[in-house]
Amino acid sequence: MKSDVLNLIERVIVIKWCFVLLLIVSQHCAAKLTVVTENFAPAQYLDANNNLVGDAADIVRLVLDNAGIDYSISVNDWSMTYNIALRDPQTCIFSISRSPERESSFVWFAKLAQFDTNFYSLKSKGIVLTSLDQAKQYRIAVLKDNYSHHYLLSQGFKENENLMLFNSFDNIFKIIRARSSSIDLVVIPAQRINHEQSHLLNELQLEPLMPINVSQAPLYFACNKNLPNKLKQQLSTAFALYESQL
Repeated sequence: MKSDVLNLIERVIVIKWCFVLLLIVSQHCAAKLTVVTENFAPAQYLDANNNLVGDAADIVRLVLDNAGIDYSISVNDWSMTYNIALRDPQTCIFSISRSPERESSFVWFAKLAQFDTNFYSLKSKGIVLTSLDQAKQYRIAVLKDNYSHHYLLSQGFKENENLMLFNSFDNIFKIIRARSSSIDLVVIPAQRINHEQSHLLNELQLEPLMPINVSQAPLYFACNKNLPNKLKQQLSTAFALYESQL
């Protein structure tokens, strides 16, 4: 009888410590922040050594390191990056345009950059563009789930009719070089065009036609709307401190 009682006590103690251990491990895992981004020069991109570089990437790492946040950064195509951030509560994303359509989907922490997005065409096509309605007659290459994609949909453009969707800007540039006859216009930030031009031996034969929108949304660091409150507070404090030192 005494032996049974001792065995029961020992089992209770073991269960108790297992529970405590599980709690510690789960709290430690919960503190890990996943940060997702895309290859989007010059804000953030993989260099020749496969290292993530760029002004936005530098800001994000500096802020997170100074805050002592345990994090990892992964680089994927934009569509995957965007959907991971929408789906996973422990996830943040950069650089993402802060638009009215996205406002309620994320928690927004800090502006990282301002880009100017234009319609471009190959110089050889001789296209003249003065309005969005006029652009609807052309085949337009646009980044899937990008701000420009969502904005053009809201203005009556149609996927697979006048919007040709691509998973990365790199793929758009490949189309421009290899199969330019399959598209008429591309929608790309001017800063990305300038970066691409500076890394090419031959100039891209593209010319800007008109801005996609006169009031373009800035690029932000944002997180899933269900991010734990502790991480929200850490990030708010960290970015506020960074901005106060600018």
